[in-house]
Amino acid sequence: MTVAINRSELVLELFDNYYERVFAFARKSAGPTVAEDVAQEVFARLMEHPRLEELSISISYLLKIAHNLLRRRHTRSTRLREILDDEIRPREMRRTSEMEDSEAIASEESFLGRAMARLSSEEQDAIRMIVCEGRSYTHAANSLGVSVTTINNWKHRGLKKLRGQFDSETSTERVNAGSGDGRGFTLFDNAEQLLKRA
Repeated sequence: MTVAINRSELVLELFDNYYERVFAFARKSAGPTVAEDVAQEVFARLMEHPRLEELSISISYLLKIAHNLLRRRHTRSTRLREILDDEIRPREMRRTSEMEDSEAIASEESFLGRAMARLSSEEQDAIRMIVCEGRSYTHAANSLGVSVTTINNWKHRGLKKLRGQFDSETSTERVNAGSGDGRGFTLFDNAEQLLKRA
């Protein structure tokens, strides 16, 4: 018990003598709140030192403790920033990008639906069967009861009309298929991919 009282008195005496200097030292490297925390932690660590009574403690010893505490705080905050840069921010950017991509796809699908509605029923059937479903020209011709040449003409005319509608709608707008790699696909190329997925 007397050892604990002696430790407390020793640390209190050091606190009274050196707190302001330790705080001023920490304040040169950090804000007032952090400097106060560091200065208080210096003396809290002295209380935990196993051989406190054996040491002759000078201001340089206390400042070295403060320096080490500040350095540890800096290392931790730097590491936290690195973790944020490496993990969190890319994840947030991907999430934002995915939301933008889904909005762009929904917009393109809506535009595609309106553009398809402007085609004749024969052109719609030809595009749906050949482009979307991947059927052969022969299968599509047999299903619709027409020749392969007719199916080819309907598909060709339909795609030409779609391309014209997309080009007039977007004129010079370029979309990169949502990947951000700058390949510069037109909105029509995106629509063709959407048709194949449909």
